[in-house]
Amino acid sequence: MNLPHKLLVERLTNHSQALALPLGRRVGQPGHDVARDYLLKQMKRIDLKPFRNDSFELCYELPHPNGGKLTTFTNLVGVIPGRDRALPPILLGAHYDSVIDAPCVDDNATSVAHNLVLASHYALQPLERDLIIAFFDAEEPPFFLGKTMGSRRFVEDYCESMRFAAVIVTDLVGHDANPTDFGLPDTVGTLLPHLKKLVAVMGSESDATFPGIVEDAARKPKGLRVFSTLHRYIGQVSDHAAFAKAGHPFLFLSCGQSRYYHTPQDTMDWINFDKLADITCYIADLVERIDATPADADHTPADPFDTEIRMLKKALGPIAITGIRATGFQIPESREDLDAFIKKVIDGKLP
Repeated sequence: MNLPHKLLVERLTNHSQALALPLGRRVGQPGHDVARDYLLKQMKRIDLKPFRNDSFELCYELPHPNGGKLTTFTNLVGVIPGRDRALPPILLGAHYDSVIDAPCVDDNATSVAHNLVLASHYALQPLERDLIIAFFDAEEPPFFLGKTMGSRRFVEDYCESMRFAAVIVTDLVGHDANPTDFGLPDTVGTLLPHLKKLVAVMGSESDATFPGIVEDAARKPKGLRVFSTLHRYIGQVSDHAAFAKAGHPFLFLSCGQSRYYHTPQDTMDWINFDKLADITCYIADLVERIDATPADADHTPADPFDTEIRMLKKALGPIAITGIRATGFQIPESREDLDAFIKKVIDGKLP
């Protein structure tokens, strides 16, 4: 992606600000309509093509989980046609609703913003295959994982006969990471502030080509600390869940839940737009590497343990590894060791 960093930051900031509505984007509230209209305007400006028929809006009507009132929900989905439309497409997805009546910038305006920027870029420089841009409705509670969840409705209603080259979903990618969110001791974050640039990539095990792509793309953004981890260690925490359940190859990127998650303090003030710009470039590199993958490549699921460990060591750096070993943490040497470590994280039994 050849957009100058300063201009990239400016565009990410502007889109995020436009969606950072004081009253939020909660389903059924006025801010939700404002956000939807803004996205429709941007999708038309970019000159995306409707995914189905003549509208970006994929509406569905279902009883609200709270009270049963019939409610209309709206996914927004467009396509940038590729040079060979017979190839399996790539999908970039993020939810645009908010959980509370507050700006909710990191959750998930920043992800929507970078997908708008990426859509603008690839509309001018199309890929070999189609690129689908999807803004999902109703990701937040009380809809999460239920039949009203926008990504679930998209997968179940439109994707039964589809085969994706990759689905890339993002959530909570705008803030500086706290290493404790990834199971590392609190002292690591204090001693090594560069780890604020951590971002996790889940799902590389869903396609044998992904581990190499995820690792190779991570070499380019100098400030970003990217590491890979299994989806089962994190679970169904966002819109990738429906695609994973349906067996589609996917990658999910996140900086984890942090101190302002689902609070009114999730505003523009705590977003690191330089980091968000680096993540946007990283996603662009992922997209282009996946797009260039030969059609006859092996796409069967594969355990990416070796890739995970190499990326973890690189993300931490030698000084960090030496420091955290003093706290009792050891770099796992097998999948079994890593499983045991993750269990300690979940059980709260780290040193």
